[in-house]
Amino acid sequence: MNKKQQYKKVYKNGFNLIEIYPIKFSETVALVKYDGPVDNFNFSFPYRKVEHIIVSLCPTEPWAIPNWAILKNKTPDFLNKLETVRTKYFPDSHCHVVINNQETNLINEVNQYKGNADKIPLNPPSPPLLKGGFRGYFTKVEYLHLHTMDPIYPYDAPVLIVNKILGLNLSYGQNTTDIGVIILDPQSVIGIFEHYIQKNEFNTHLVPISGTGLKENKILKVKPGTPINNLLDAYVRKDIKYRVFLDGPLNGTEVKDLTQKVLWSTKNIVVMEEKDYKTPFPYTRFNELLFTTSLMGELRRCVYCNYCDDICPVGLEPALYWHCYTRGEKQKGASLCIGKMYRMWTLQFYMSIEVRII
Repeated sequence: MNKKQQYKKVYKNGFNLIEIYPIKFSETVALVKYDGPVDNFNFSFPYRKVEHIIVSLCPTEPWAIPNWAILKNKTPDFLNKLETVRTKYFPDSHCHVVINNQETNLINEVNQYKGNADKIPLNPPSPPLLKGGFRGYFTKVEYLHLHTMDPIYPYDAPVLIVNKILGLNLSYGQNTTDIGVIILDPQSVIGIFEHYIQKNEFNTHLVPISGTGLKENKILKVKPGTPINNLLDAYVRKDIKYRVFLDGPLNGTEVKDLTQKVLWSTKNIVVMEEKDYKTPFPYTRFNELLFTTSLMGELRRCVYCNYCDDICPVGLEPALYWHCYTRGEKQKGASLCIGKMYRMWTLQFYMSIEVRII
């Protein structure tokens, strides 16, 4: 498949950021020391009944924390913790573990765990009430479900992953608990197990840092409550100006005050070199994925961040119209919102600004 065909396929089915923009982290996890006040682990348990738990081990953004850093080659141990959390707090729910279909070793480990003959844990609590009015235990085969997925952005967004895994429809911005679903990241599973069940002191959180503004990409063990500048001081490049983003440059937020504290919800930190100049002849490179902080209106490939939808001053849906246009579906795009649209040639010019970080 040539590049042109590959790009066309990517446009139709999301975007493989991990393949196009790979990030390699140092294999050593570094501890960030901090003696100031820290935040204790806290998890808001849903009030509604949970029927399905989705645990995603398939990150779709390259700056996300890799699975090896969390699982530490102890996948059965993690699954045991997940099983304990489910039994304790969500006893009649089903667990759906979503894994990158290229991680064959991890897939095999989960399948092996499911096939374990020891179906019931040692000294289990009172069994939950199952359908039919009788009490009993789910076996691992019954409650634990393995799903594989391409690491295509933004497939792990709640609206998409709930529909793909469970076939349920969720509105944008709607809480998944409204439909009996809870999405847990792996670190939350470990936190619930250690803090609420084991009653252990659990006060560290893994935060990956990456970007062109750093000397190297690292995974840091941090106490939530630590100021961001404490994390970055040893790793940021001193010869440049840089900008800092919490939770990635696509859906995250820019940090203006580096004394801002890391939270338990912080997924990652991206540090980018600040560029206030335009790339020469950008129209010859619009098929390249280039992350920049330039405000000069360069062409960038669309990665479905929908930022253009958020900032459109007249309420259009630029990303939708642009993709209709590039696929040759001009009539379909026009029919979506004919009362609001300008001529398609105008959209061709304005909507070709596809990824711009400001």
